[in-house]
Amino acid sequence: MTETAINEGQETYEEEVRRNLPRNYAVHCVEGGLFIGGIAFVAPETVLPKVVESLQGPTWLIAAVPMMMKLGFVIPTLFTAHLVERWPNVKPAVLLSGFFQRVAFLAPAVILSFFADSHPTWALASVALAPLLSGVFGGMTMTAWLELVARTIPENRRSSVWAIRFIISSMIGIGAGGIISSVLTHYPGPTGYGILYFILFGFLTASYFIFALIRETSPPVDRDHAYDNALSKNLKSIPGLIRSDVDLRNYLITRSLMNGIYIMIPFLSIHALRVLEQPESFVGYLVMSNMIGGIAGNLMAGYLGDTVGGKVVMILSRLSFLVIAIWTSFATSTEEYLAIFFLFGAAFFANQVGTTTLCIELCPQKRRATYLGIMATLTAPTMVLSSLLSTFLWNGWENYSFLGLATGIAMVISLLYLMRIEEPRGRSLGHDTL
Repeated sequence: MTETAINEGQETYEEEVRRNLPRNYAVHCVEGGLFIGGIAFVAPETVLPKVVESLQGPTWLIAAVPMMMKLGFVIPTLFTAHLVERWPNVKPAVLLSGFFQRVAFLAPAVILSFFADSHPTWALASVALAPLLSGVFGGMTMTAWLELVARTIPENRRSSVWAIRFIISSMIGIGAGGIISSVLTHYPGPTGYGILYFILFGFLTASYFIFALIRETSPPVDRDHAYDNALSKNLKSIPGLIRSDVDLRNYLITRSLMNGIYIMIPFLSIHALRVLEQPESFVGYLVMSNMIGGIAGNLMAGYLGDTVGGKVVMILSRLSFLVIAIWTSFATSTEEYLAIFFLFGAAFFANQVGTTTLCIELCPQKRRATYLGIMATLTAPTMVLSSLLSTFLWNGWENYSFLGLATGIAMVISLLYLMRIEEPRGRSLGHDTL
């Protein structure tokens, strides 16, 4: 393929991206908002640990459920990255896996609503496995989905896409908080949680049909020099990629240590309810405060991310988590915990915006799927380690100060490695600065 043909193809591609941008921008925002907003009805960080506790689940499972979905996402990524790099179109695969990703949440809705009393083990298993299975199905094409975003949204518009998605989800989450409180007041226990899962499934179904409206535009490929790998060869290339890219190494370290938030997250809502001596329905108000904070955090993250890149957003999120880790050891009032959950929402969503923005921009276009797979897979073990440490500390002392201290140490070290990464904004190729 000649250089002239490649340039002409690139110009055609960029023109198609410009023409489809308003539609694709809106679809990415609304679809993601509905998906994430639906998840808020059984929010992994606030509601789900309480669900597991109410079903008499063990401490280790309470500690594990907040990161189950994320862990599921990373399991298959490196094993499918080589395929994604070959596909001229990635949307069909994302649609297929996305169907099963959503259906996974129907099982706990049915079992909790109708069979929890007669089959309590089924109920607990469905609650624990639904986010994991959903993550695995989504993870099969996670790199393909991120590739689709990179193909359809320029880099200087991506942060605002992530932010608007999260703002929509936060607005839904504010309403979800009131609904959660009302549902659990009138239908306490498994039946109420089953209703919340049915509502969740409705939102996920709506997001699926909206996602189908995306118009994929594929960049030109020089078939004479295209990167075409078998799975084994692609996996063998990973150590060399890590050795040769210092920013990638620092990113892997800072993102791995960021998973230290999963030391304190599983027991945050449980700790708050115990300190405040509130019933489980109060978790709805914590969710509302969390989502209002999410809106504030996303407004900030979207603007800064589009303007200067994802790194500064990630710095602010780590500083916020450090404040939370310290504050929770001393907070005693309702107002303080509502403020903590507000700040937690702002920090959590800002981290999502910054992390997703930076990770895409750090990846070279031809190896983007592999790079994204490396980033997801090699940082996942610290999620598991954080869960195990959370379980150990809580079982040993049930003192939230120990969880906060461990999380705080992780945030400080993560911040030090984040500062070493060179902001990549402007270095990417293709249509990134349209």
